[in-house]
Amino acid sequence: MKVYPKIPRYDHPVVPAELFDVEDLTLVEKFDGSAFRFTLYDERYAEWYPDQVASAADGDGGLVFGTRKAIRGNHRDSLDEIDGALHRAVRCLREGVDIATLRTLHDEYEGPLIVYAENLVYSTLDYGYTDRDLPALVGFDVLPYVAVETMTSPGNPYEETFEGFLDTETAWEIFERIRVDTAPTASSFVPATILEHLDDGFDPETYTFPASSLAEEMQVEGVVVRSDASARRAKLVREEFRELNREQFGQQPEDAESGAEYVVATYCTPARIRKQVRTMVVEEGREFGLHLNDDLYPRVVEDIWAEDWPELMELDVSFTPADVYPLVAKRCITELRKMQTNAELNDTDPTEIWQHLS
Repeated sequence: MKVYPKIPRYDHPVVPAELFDVEDLTLVEKFDGSAFRFTLYDERYAEWYPDQVASAADGDGGLVFGTRKAIRGNHRDSLDEIDGALHRAVRCLREGVDIATLRTLHDEYEGPLIVYAENLVYSTLDYGYTDRDLPALVGFDVLPYVAVETMTSPGNPYEETFEGFLDTETAWEIFERIRVDTAPTASSFVPATILEHLDDGFDPETYTFPASSLAEEMQVEGVVVRSDASARRAKLVREEFRELNREQFGQQPEDAESGAEYVVATYCTPARIRKQVRTMVVEEGREFGLHLNDDLYPRVVEDIWAEDWPELMELDVSFTPADVYPLVAKRCITELRKMQTNAELNDTDPTEIWQHLS
């Protein structure tokens, strides 16, 4: 399956200034979740599929799905074999996507289609996942296999355009056709929210972000500006979200303002935290919960010292080891909350969340 092209920021050098003056702009809500894509394996078009997709399909009629860069399986696989963060998305493929209609669309487009969606799991914005039923997958793009020239991005992913993707109106019609409108909300597939159609240009510098269609009490993460005629997308992300994202995932090393911040940004990764949580819960038999943080964050710091001390000794930045502890504690409690929320959302064990996606 084609890796989805990177969408550049509106002010990225690859985005032509005249993009915002074209007459076919559409603003689509940008949702905060996790990248997801799927395709129906249709043996009538077997020659179209990469070997990895054909293998994952395990026969005709398998909805093969993946995250941003990897194929993960098909909708008939046992959930025990699938990462916990994807369980709700897979239930959506089983209950919320009309396979027969998707197969019919293959005939209309002379080959299979790739559907790109957002897997609504708790990442940075909490849309109220534990307080309300929300859809599982939000579709936002469709690409026919016949238009695929290469399954991977070029050396500079931002140089890739969206040539060959279906136009907005057609893609949204497909979303409506393949969605099962009787599926439970928590297992449903829905189209992304179109905020505006513009025919007189757009000024990204003065744009006011609206409320999210998922939770009217909060603003959208951002918006994607689409032009079918130009085969381009550009994104605007509100600054408050960017700041919250830094809190949730930690700073980038280049943004660190102290040596301790640099160490935490570089070495205190979500995977490292989850490894320690899994050891505490699975191997030591401790009950999962936010209370684990009292012992978790010192263990994460110890793991950093043990595994990366030689590299730390060679750093060009100076830091006080004691200053690392409170920063790691903050990162750990944030990761525990995300694991807890997404486990409840996906009806799975917290230690299985993102365990196979690292």
